[in-house]
Amino acid sequence: MWLLVGFLVLGWSGLSRGSQVNDLDEINTEKSISPNSVQLSHIEIQEQFIDFRKLKDLKYRQEIPFGDALSSAFDSTVAHHNYPVTMHLPNFLNTLNFHFAAIDWEAPHKIKYSYYLEGLEEDWGTTSPQPNAMYRNLPFGRYTLHVKAMGASQSWSKPLTYTFIIRRPWWRSWLAYWLYAAILCSIAFFLVFLWQERRKEVEEMQQLLAAYKELPFTMDRDRYAENDAGGFLNLVNHTLENHLSDENFGIAELCEILNISRAQLHRKLKKLTGLSTSHYIRSLRLDIAREMLNDSNLNVSEVAFSVGFSSAAYFSKVFKAQYGYAPSEGR
Repeated sequence: MWLLVGFLVLGWSGLSRGSQVNDLDEINTEKSISPNSVQLSHIEIQEQFIDFRKLKDLKYRQEIPFGDALSSAFDSTVAHHNYPVTMHLPNFLNTLNFHFAAIDWEAPHKIKYSYYLEGLEEDWGTTSPQPNAMYRNLPFGRYTLHVKAMGASQSWSKPLTYTFIIRRPWWRSWLAYWLYAAILCSIAFFLVFLWQERRKEVEEMQQLLAAYKELPFTMDRDRYAENDAGGFLNLVNHTLENHLSDENFGIAELCEILNISRAQLHRKLKKLTGLSTSHYIRSLRLDIAREMLNDSNLNVSEVAFSVGFSSAAYFSKVFKAQYGYAPSEGR
């Protein structure tokens, strides 16, 4: 009787241990189905490894070219990990390399990753065994990195997320935009002011030219037809003064208006004034320019342009040759 009871007890304990082993195998099998999660191991900044836990140390910070700027970009690191809880990076620290890892006890060599950067990309990237994500020259903005892993079971783990910010450069800040707007408004106001002043000068010049055009030049075409000397010169002078500011108005245009050939015009002016046609036109322009310099507030350049000279330097040269002194000296 007691022997039978002993066999029954031993059999029951063996079954219990077998059941426990089977349950443990099932648990281990379930754990090896896929990686449970992805862990961020560290972050490289500007392609340089950074020990964020030592970055508050002055000696270590001085070993990094951008150590001071980076140390002020975060407050603390994640416990037992080498990366900040969050980062607010300056705009010139915008090349980041995220290193991550996942564990698959059954087939670690089959782990693959997929990731995307929210704020720059819209969907998951291609699957790759490479355990890092490199981003270069990121523009300013708020970003969230999403990473997931897949093992031998071909099922994805729970995604890892990490958020960071790249700050605006100072020239793209709202304060800078207000400054740009103020500068543009100032420039616009100054241009309007210059335009108004220039308009006043042009009006004064037009009034002055109109006064010269009202000088008593008689347009007696009958006397011109009869080859009267006074009528011819009056007509020439009046025609030239009507086109005084046109630098392209010359002998050909004058002949066309007077309906006379170049040779006839030259002979008449040579006989009446002793000057060639080109010299007479230039002398008339210079005479009017001298009167404008004496009677107006226009500067030398403005007077030169008003009487048909495209170059103020050339005007000054011929003016001095004509009168023996520079235009600026006769005011």
